Amino acid sequence: MEQLQKVFINEGKDIIKRGLLGLSIPLISITYPILNQYRGDTNSVFTFVDKFIPFNKYFILPYVSWYMFIAIFTGILCILDKERYLKLLITLNIGMITCYIIYYFYPTYVPRPMITGTDVFSNLVLNLYEADNPYNCFPSIHVLNSALIALYTYESEKLHKLTKAICGIISISIILSTMFVKQHYFADVVSAIALAYILYFSFKNLKFNFYADETNMYFE
Repeated sequence: MEQLQKVFINEGKDIIKRGLLGLSIPLISITYPILNQYRGDTNSVFTFVDKFIPFNKYFILPYVSWYMFIAIFTGILCILDKERYLKLLITLNIGMITCYIIYYFYPTYVPRPMITGTDVFSNLVLNLYEADNPYNCFPSIHVLNSALIALYTYESEKLHKLTKAICGIISISIILSTMFVKQHYFADVVSAIALAYILYFSFKNLKFNFYADETNMYFE
């Protein structure tokens, strides 16, 4: 925390400028509700693996933590490692757009279990089901974004090992949660991880060159 404060004090204006670029993620997300509707025939990517994955209401906690997870760790990279932050933004944007294109041409459907409990975890799952239709899940954006953030966080030499470990643990729990709360099939997860690695290695060697005032940049 002290490291973040020192960097923000010294580079506050530049950090805010970089942070504004992160608004591209919620702006792109506006498209999702339009695609997440029933549009005729849907496909199923159910595999035998899904037979062995039980519903677990407690995994709703890491699932809904996804939004905070993205905000916190993209923020940390934005402040401490601007190059990897910008690579992350590029891959997140391209990855989400790629998913939306797949959703349009290959709509999928994931049936949800009946929730009979009245406890807080069951109610959270029910609220999730009501807010998010069971369509267009292949690949999973939850998994894609979690994997990309974990990859860039782990790669950064400017972050503490504990920060990397916490990020990795949360990322894995979110990825598992997508299957345990029956929002996604196993294939949704595998395809998203594969896409994350493709994007990560495609931009791994991208180098940014910043001018002194950081108002301009180019990459090669």
